[in-house]
Amino acid sequence: MHLVTKVIDLDEGFRLARTMRLSVGSKDIIAPKRALSASQSRHHNENILTNDVIKGLVEVYRHIDQEKIHKMISDNKEVAKFSYGLSSSLKKVDTTREVVIGILEFNSRGNIPNPEETELLLDLLNNPYFDIVASPIIPKLPFEKYTKFLDEFIKVYESSSFIPALSPCIPHYSRSDIPRLFEYYAKQDIFSKNFICVDFNGSNPISQYTFVSMIVREAIFLEREFGEPVFLHAVNLKYGKATKKQIVVPAKDLLIFTIGFNSFGANHKILPIAGAIGDYELRTKVLDRNNYGYYSLEIAGNLIKDIGTYEISLKDVLTDYKMAKLFNAERQGLEAKEISDAIRERRCKNYIESKEYIKKEGKILKKINKVHMEAMQQKL
Repeated sequence: MHLVTKVIDLDEGFRLARTMRLSVGSKDIIAPKRALSASQSRHHNENILTNDVIKGLVEVYRHIDQEKIHKMISDNKEVAKFSYGLSSSLKKVDTTREVVIGILEFNSRGNIPNPEETELLLDLLNNPYFDIVASPIIPKLPFEKYTKFLDEFIKVYESSSFIPALSPCIPHYSRSDIPRLFEYYAKQDIFSKNFICVDFNGSNPISQYTFVSMIVREAIFLEREFGEPVFLHAVNLKYGKATKKQIVVPAKDLLIFTIGFNSFGANHKILPIAGAIGDYELRTKVLDRNNYGYYSLEIAGNLIKDIGTYEISLKDVLTDYKMAKLFNAERQGLEAKEISDAIRERRCKNYIESKEYIKKEGKILKKINKVHMEAMQQKL
């Protein structure tokens, strides 16, 4: 599958904020874009949302552990069951028009996947519904082991007839490992050079601004080397970490569009958190687009003015808290379009700075500016 990327507009204030066209065969999307998650759960499958403005990019993310992969290795019925689950989750997706990204996370318990596991991972990714797939996410696998896994993954790939475009995936590595991994991918012909998935591991782009700076900086070098704009897709991105003192958490996830990234999907990480702060962190929160704050449901009913026409209303969430994911996905998708328009009209910086909870936390804008300065630095 051939990918084509093109920069359409740049913001004047935030130079890393840009609108881009991503073409995959006959399919086209314009980013910034919020990828809608194709979950097997009806409460979490964001593709039941019907507004064309927010549709166009779909993320299929699946967790696989060793027990599950060994069942599939020994029983083809388990593979068929897995594949059926994928296709069922895409029933509400127009696969003739929407770009579908496939991502697998395999918990190998810190070990390099063996040949059978590697072969099955590639077979599962080689799905006709997928337009783009990322190299598998292997939690807690250090750089040296991950590249050894990729070496074997490439060998299996080269002996197969692979349908989707294969995207590099950058795990949440240290600053010293990121340039080495970019260099590794740049030397491998099978990987796209103009589309990259980046795993945030359940964190937000502002607290991880040094990580973001390094990613964007390396992507810029890649653009110069290969002559194509790099489309960056954020995986497992979150709005920010809540504390007991914060009634409202700033919407740091949406700020990813101001610092070089083009799309993001749902956060699929489940973090084990204990204690009072953890309890607060795990409470369901909903987005207020007007001020870029995420509110706990306990206070949302009194403080959020849910102005506008939406498929999922605040009342729906207050009735059934499980609807919060759909509530947020819809508003994040509409905000992505709003930011896209702001970039086109060269007012993105002013638009973001007008949001109450972004202004209140002064460090946020300072860190955005730091990303811009660090990402633009020349490589020695």
